[in-house]
Amino acid sequence: MKAQFLDLHAAADFLGPGAIEVNRYQSEITDIVRRRGVFGQRIRQVPATGHPSRFFEQTAIAAPSMVAGFVDPRNIVTTVNAPTRVERSVPLKALVSQINYNLFDVEVGSQQSQFAFLQAKDLADAVDGLMRTHDTALWQGNDTSLSAPTTTEYYGAAGQIAAGGNVSTIHTTDSIVDGFTRIRYCST
Repeated sequence: MKAQFLDLHAAADFLGPGAIEVNRYQSEITDIVRRRGVFGQRIRQVPATGHPSRFFEQTAIAAPSMVAGFVDPRNIVTTVNAPTRVERSVPLKALVSQINYNLFDVEVGSQQSQFAFLQAKDLADAVDGLMRTHDTALWQGNDTSLSAPTTTEYYGAAGQIAAGGNVSTIHTTDSIVDGFTRIRYCST
């Protein structure tokens, strides 16, 4: 048997003659919050190659035109196409988070033998919160350029779509399908 003396002043809700009332918390914390955003879950993360991170962007798909694509099957002559790739670079962005513990948190957690668990849970929550901010910024980031950043945030996908001219207004009386078709054929 191992005896241990503890100072319960910090943890006790009620400390009186003949009675000590100490809250005992469950070791599991249940929650129903979404840990990642839907948009962030769908984007494949690619490790950076340095600062700035360099990559190749394919700007067009090699596809023959209708006239050059269809040929006489007895006399096949093809037109040569090559994929177009452009080297690009993106400066790195940094997201940070911080957790502060006060002496009360440390004492209560230690006395209830849960401080290590709570620390691990808080760390996991901090990372999850950081990833939620990351996922939101992927779509809504307020930077205006990939190659020459103007802010510390991401250049969000919504901003890139708008800057690329791939935006159209579909009025309430218009067909959504016709609006998307119009956008598709205007951009090609």
